[in-house]
Amino acid sequence: MELVTLKVFNTEPEAQMIKAFLEANNVECFVFGNVLANTYNVFNLTSGGVQLKVAEENLEVAKQLLEDFYKQDDNE
Repeated sequence: MELVTLKVFNTEPEAQMIKAFLEANNVECFVFGNVLANTYNVFNLTSGGVQLKVAEENLEVAKQLLEDFYKQDDNE
């Protein structure tokens, strides 16, 4: 399974929130870079931040779900 980056976050809680949302919608995903981000938060952008990755074949579905998630947040 080829993993691709869906989104890069500044903090792990942001990434974990979206991970939970995607997994609730049957999209398996993985968080990378969280140890470095938690330890050296000030260096997040230079270290690549916290990356949320999905299987390449699920990328389009994950992008749509992510868009829907942020639209839902804007409507509240």
